[in-house]
Amino acid sequence: MDKAVARCIVICAVAVWIILSLAVPWVLADTNPFLKGFVNHKLLFFLGVIVTITLASAANLHIELNKTEEAAGQSGVVNTRASIKRSARWLVATLIVAVLVVLIKPLIAPDPVVHQTAASLLNGAALLIILADILVLIDLTQSVARARSQSLPT
Repeated sequence: MDKAVARCIVICAVAVWIILSLAVPWVLADTNPFLKGFVNHKLLFFLGVIVTITLASAANLHIELNKTEEAAGQSGVVNTRASIKRSARWLVATLIVAVLVVLIKPLIAPDPVVHQTAASLLNGAALLIILADILVLIDLTQSVARARSQSLPT
C-alpha cells in the first residue's frame, strides 16, 4: 500500500468518525457496550502489546540491516531504515495519544447518556488510533519486503 492509499483511508475514516459522532453519536458512544468496555485500560494494554512487540521487531530489523550493510561494505537501505524509524515513532505517538484519550474520557464524558457526543468522539478517536497502528504495521511489513528486495552489491 502506498502513502496515497493510506492517506485516503485515514481521511475517509476521519470523515466517517466525525459524521457518526455528530449525526448519530449513540453508535460510537458508551451506549455501545464493546466500546464502553474497551476504551479504557484494555485499549492501553492492547496497544502496549502491539507497540512492544513491533518495536522489538523493528530493532531486530535494524540490527539485521546493519549486518547486511557491514557485510557489503556500504550503505544501501537508507530509505528502508528511515521508514522503520518513522513507523516506530508513529507507534509511540499513537500510544501516547491513546493514554490521553483514556485519561480524559472520564473527565469529559462522565455520563454516557448526557455526554453521548463527547464519548462518541473519544471512542472514535480510539478506533482511529487502532487504524493508524494497523497502517503502521502494514508499512513496517512492506519495509521488510523492500529490504529483502534491495540487494546490496558485494
